[in-house]
Parts: sequence; structure tokens; C-alpha cells
Amino acid sequence: MATLNIQGQKVTVDDAFLSMTPDQQNAAVDEISKSLPTSAAAAPSGGAAEADVRAKIGIARAQSLMAGGSPQPGSGHNAPTFVPNPDMGATGTFLTSTGEGVPIVGPYVDKGLTAAAAVIGSALTGDPYSQVNDEMTRMNEVSREAHPVARTLGNATGAAAGTLPAMMAAPEAFGVGVASLPLRFGASALSGAAINGADAAVRSGGDAWEAEKGALIGGGLGLAAPVIGPLVGKGVKAIADGWNLRGAAKSLGVDKVTAALLAKAFGRDGLDAGAHADLAKLGPSGMVMDLGENLRSQAAGLAALPGEGKAIVKGAIDTRDAGANARIRGTLDQELGPAPVPSQITTGIETNQRALSPEYRDALQNAGPVDTLPIARYLDQDIQNLRGEPQRVLQRVRAMLDHAPTPQEIAQARALGQPPPGTSLVSDAGELLNTRHAIDDMLQTTQGSNAVNALTTARQAVDDELRASVPGIKEVDAKYSELARQRESVQRGQTVLASGREAPRPTELANEFQQSALPQGMQIGPSAVPVRLREGARAEIERIVGTKANDRVALQQIIKGEGDWNRDRLTTLFGADRASRIFDLLDRERAFAETTNQVSRNSYTAARQAAQKELTGAGGDGFGIPQAYMAGGTMGAVRAAGYKGVGAVVDALSGLKSEASRAALARTLTSNDSAVIDALLKANAGSRLPASQIDNVARALLLSSAPRR
Repeated sequence: MATLNIQGQKVTVDDAFLSMTPDQQNAAVDEISKSLPTSAAAAPSGGAAEADVRAKIGIARAQSLMAGGSPQPGSGHNAPTFVPNPDMGATGTFLTSTGEGVPIVGPYVDKGLTAAAAVIGSALTGDPYSQVNDEMTRMNEVSREAHPVARTLGNATGAAAGTLPAMMAAPEAFGVGVASLPLRFGASALSGAAINGADAAVRSGGDAWEAEKGALIGGGLGLAAPVIGPLVGKGVKAIADGWNLRGAAKSLGVDKVTAALLAKAFGRDGLDAGAHADLAKLGPSGMVMDLGENLRSQAAGLAALPGEGKAIVKGAIDTRDAGANARIRGTLDQELGPAPVPSQITTGIETNQRALSPEYRDALQNAGPVDTLPIARYLDQDIQNLRGEPQRVLQRVRAMLDHAPTPQEIAQARALGQPPPGTSLVSDAGELLNTRHAIDDMLQTTQGSNAVNALTTARQAVDDELRASVPGIKEVDAKYSELARQRESVQRGQTVLASGREAPRPTELANEFQQSALPQGMQIGPSAVPVRLREGARAEIERIVGTKANDRVALQQIIKGEGDWNRDRLTTLFGADRASRIFDLLDRERAFAETTNQVSRNSYTAARQAAQKELTGAGGDGFGIPQAYMAGGTMGAVRAAGYKGVGAVVDALSGLKSEASRAALARTLTSNDSAVIDALLKANAGSRLPASQIDNVARALLLSSAPRR
């Protein structure tokens, strides 16, 4: 079905008309025109119903003409033009009416938009511009007459859109932000009179009476705008808040009062869409109440009230706390590997060092006598010059170079009738090797840089003689030295998280870690020292966890530290991704611990205060902050202040309609579902809409919405 406007009368045509070609439709319109009266006044009493009948008769005649082979209707300039469905509907009417509603220039804007559309239509269809412009003008008229509400809304939108930019550019001229009450009302009235007077003059073609009337009406609306605008702003905001709150309550499965409590806490914690990322960062063990102080206070309030809500909150907290150690150790094992025991690593290294003894014996079998005379002379000279500890340590080394005759050597000399041999210098490579081992032991315990330097020089002299006299010994030495470096690295790794002077700086550790992988001396292949550094650090982390796992706040403080050094150190040892995941774990567990502390500590105190009030009939404020300070010092006063805040939350929760509402609130607070955040964002969406913006829109409508001519 479709509606035609023919000779000022609306005529409904059926599907048969719509299926015709354009020429056939023009012929049908001619037949319909012949059947209609020349004016609306001449229309018969049957009205639209009879007009529809006559339209169908005209369509039937046109179809008969086509079937009989009569000449086709002309399509020249004088042929009637058919515009399919000139009514654009409510949406089209609204859109085309916005330009019409712009104050003062609205009529020109409306004609300009129609002309622009006609230019495009003419270019697309090939029809003359004037013809298309006339058709579009008629479509506007028909649509606006058929949809007056849509036209009014479009005019209002255009009026506000045309006035708001001016208000933003010069708010004082419209009475916006003016402190003086008389000036505020005066500026608003003058701007309303000016806008509407000019608008009426334009729309009436310069009629002075219409311009004066528009100015009077506009001035009155402008005078009312400073009062009505804020009221409209508050009303719209209240409606938006209520609408959003109902939707949020439905999404959460709670009543409006419960949803309002949640939304208020969510807003006071300053949470926005970023709360999605915050909840995701907390992992599967995170809960909505972990996101902010006010949400945790609500959970503490529920935990202070008997009933299902308390059981839900306490159960969720206790279950999560019970799994803390497993979560911490599981993540550490996953990211850093199982924790080693330093003593076991050291024992294994020492065992491997002892296993090198056969290789040393094999090397010594091919060794010739060693010449220790140059070493002895050098030591004798230094002993004469040095004093104190350096002199004493070198005297011990010099004594090691003297070879006392063995019982076998004495017996052999006697058998040969020779005098017993006296003390001589060491000539056996095995004895000299043992001397070097003894010097190594002395270096482990000697204090003082001068003494250490003296021992180091002596060791180098002994080592040079062994290198020259014992083929292959340096290859075995390289293996032994590598194991010794590994043993030292295990100890070094246990200091990387320390805060004292013994702990390496991040840059020092990075250089040390890089250099430690390079082979030393005659070693072949990369060193295992970096692995031992990691093992030492992993063992230290395990020790900290073992002693502080029940205090997750302290655990986070020790491992993470105050600055960025520990993060940089662990990044060097284990990589940035693993270090980041470890610190994320520690941050999560600290947040969980803080939630537990607040919910448990505050709920217990609030419950005690409620019991005191019930038993004595007195308020719970008798033991206030001053008394708490006297009893527990500064921390006692801080805790008392926190308890009073939770007491207010308990009072608010007591106003919930039923135990079921408290249970629903508890389930929401202990949830890990991000849909809860979406619902709370929706509930607070109206609150985030500034009332001043609504106020400005309302003022713009009042200042520019005098009745149009």
C-alpha cells in the first residue's frame, strides 16, 4: 500500500498500482484525477474511503487501456509526475527538521539543505533541478504535516545545537557562571529576547508585531532559564541515575538498594573502565572487593553482621588465604624452577673436585723434578723486607718449600754407609702441588689486603713452576678452577637480593653475569657459573618464602625491595618476563593480604562494638579515638578511626531489605566476574554526566525555543 497526494487529497493505492511501470502509474494518476472533486470542499461525504474506491477505479481503467493496446501515456513535460511515498516517516522528518529549528537562520538553513539535496538528486536522476527541488519541498511539507512530534523534536534539537556554541563562546552573555543574581537573570533575559525576537522577525518576513511578540516570549523564557535549567539538569540526572541503577541491579541479580550501595562504593574508590584490567591482573583468585578501599569496607561490614552474607565473605577470604602458599610456591617453581638447597650444591661441587685427583696423579707421573730454588730466594728476600701479617704468611709458605728427610730416606742412607740427609728444598712435583693447595686454603682465611697480595704472588710463583714441570696439569687445573668458581657463585647468588653493602649493584651484577659465562684459562666451552648464580638466588628466594610466607606484605617488601634494584637484578638472572610475573605475584598476594587484614580486623571490632551496644544499651562510641590512643598509642588511634568508618558501613548494610540482599551483596563482592564491573560502570554512568552540561542544554532550549511562526 502507498499514499498519494493528488489535488490536495490523500489517496491510498494498492499493490497493483505499485507494480505498474512509471508511464502506467502516470496514466492511473490521470484517471484518479478525473474522478476526484476539484477541491477538498467538493469531496463527497464518503471522504477518504470513497476516494480510495475512485483510485482503484482509475487504476483499473489504466490497466484496461494498457491491455487494449491503446496509445501509451505521454511522458513529456506536461505528464503528471509520480513521487513514490512522499512521506519520509518520523525519522526522516526529525532529521530534516533540525536545520529548520536553528534560531534566526533556520529558514535559510532548511532551504539550503533542500537545495543541496536537490542538486545531488538531479545529478543522479537526470531530472531538472527545479523539478527535483519542488518534489523534495513537497516531501518535507507532507512529512512534517504527518509527523508533528518528530518535527517539534527536530526543531528543538536544531535550536539547542545552534545556541550551545554561542553559550560556550560567551557564557557571561547568557548569564552562565555569573555570580551576581540580578546580572545572571538580566543577561539571560536579554539574550533570550534578542535571539527569539530576531528569529521571529526572520520567519515572519520582517513583521514588527511578530518580532516584538517573539522578543517578549524569549525574554520571559530567558528570565526563567537560570531557575528552570538547574532543575531540569537535576531531574534528568536523577532519571538517568535511576534508569542506569535499575539496569545494573537486574544485571547483578540484586535489588536497587544493594546496587546503589555497590555503585556508591565503586564510585568513591575512583574506579572506571580500567577496573577490568585491575581485576584481570589479580588473576582467578582476585575478587571485586580487592579493587578499592570502600568495597573492602563493605565486605568488612558484611563480615561483622551475622548471617549468610558473613559466611560467604569469610568463606571466600579463608579459602583464598589457605591457598596462598601453594599459589606462591607454584608460581615460583613454574617461573624459576624448583628451589635447590645450597649445601647440597656445594657438596656436589666438592665431590667433583675430589674426583679430579686421579687426573692430577696421571699428570704427576709424567712430571720431572721441580726447581724451587728461585721461589725460595724470592720468599727469603720478601720475608726480610715485610713486617706483620704479610711476613708471617710468607714464612709459613717458605717453610712448606723445605723438604725434611723421610724415614725411608734416612734408612737408605744408613744402608749405604752415608750420613743421614739433611733438610733440602722440595724437588717433587707432588709436594709442590700440595704447597699450592695449602696456599689456596690460606687465601680463604687470610685478612688484610697486604697479606692477601703477598700470598697471591707466592701462589703465582708456585703455579708457574708447576706449569713448566708438569705437562697437562693446567688442563686439570682449569676443571678444578671452574668448580671452585661455581661454588663461589652459589654463595654470590644468595646475596643478590640483600640490601647491605655486600649486595651487588644492578650494573655490577649484569657485567658479572655476562663475564661469568666466558671460559677461563684453558677451559673449553661456556662456564656453568651463571647457572650457579641463578641457583643461589632461587635458593635465597625460597628461604625468604619459607620464613615469611604467612606475612605476604613482608614477603613482598623483602623480595621486591623499596626501589627498582631487585627487579633489575632478577631481570638479569631470569629475564624480564619471568621477573615481571614474579613481582605481579607478590603484588597480588600483598593485595589479598591487605583485604584479609581489613575485612577480618575491622569486622571483628565492629562486631564487638555491636555486641557492646546490644548488651549495655549504650552506643559503641564510648571507647573512641582518644581512649584508643591511650591504650595502643598511634596505631591504636589509627585502627579506631578505621573501625568507626566500618561501623558506618555496618549501619548502612543494616538498612538492606533482607538477609537475601546481604547475601547477594556478599556474592557480588567476592565475585571474579568482570560483568560486575560492567554493571557498576553502567550504574554510575549517570553520575559521571555533569549536571552543568544538562543545565546548559536546558538553558539553550529555553533561550531559543519561543513558538515558531
